[in-house]
This record gives sequence, structure tokens and C-alpha cells, in this order.
Amino acid sequence: MSDTVNIFVHLLITQSSLFSQEDRDELVKLIDKEPDEIQSLSNAISDWCEEHPEVEKALAEFEEIGEKAPGAKRANTNIPEYELDKKNIINAIQQSSSSAKNTEKLTPNN
Repeated sequence: MSDTVNIFVHLLITQSSLFSQEDRDELVKLIDKEPDEIQSLSNAISDWCEEHPEVEKALAEFEEIGEKAPGAKRANTNIPEYELDKKNIINAIQQSSSSAKNTEKLTPNN
């Protein structure tokens, strides 16, 4: 559960271009209405991802890479552990918006 949410937050931070502004607005509303417990947040995020195949595919790739090795405490040790509560998830969503804008400014116009 928490691995999925942790990877999702990582995608928000590192691959913000996967998320449109509409996606971010939708996610903030979705997370905000959920109870602040990892099971509920994980279920809501998983359901949202099912409706957004590009994000779901990226999430699945990280989960695949991160299959736990025998004796490992957590999957994909290349991904930092994030604070997984509503406030921090919403902050990650909002920060991904500014990251995407900065990336757009760096992209040359054709």
C-alpha cells in the first residue's frame, strides 16, 4: 500500500509532465476528501491511476523494478521514502505543478 503511494509521490516529483493541471486539480480534490490513512489514500490513488493509463504504466514500471529482494525492508531503494499523509501528498501535487511550469519554460518553442 504505502509503496504504491510512495512511488506515486515520486512520480509527481520526478515526472511532473505526466500530470496535466486538470489532473493535479482532480487529485487535490480526491486526496482532500479521503481520510488521512494510508489504506484510503492508496485506494483512491490506485483508482485514479486506473483512469489515467500513462500514469498507471509509469507507476507499474517503478513497482516492477522495485520488487522486494529477499530480506529487503522496502521495494526500490532508489526511491526515497516520503512522508505519506494527506498534507504531504497534496504538497507534492502542488509542487509538481510548479515543476512542470519550469520544465515548459526550458523547452524550446518550435
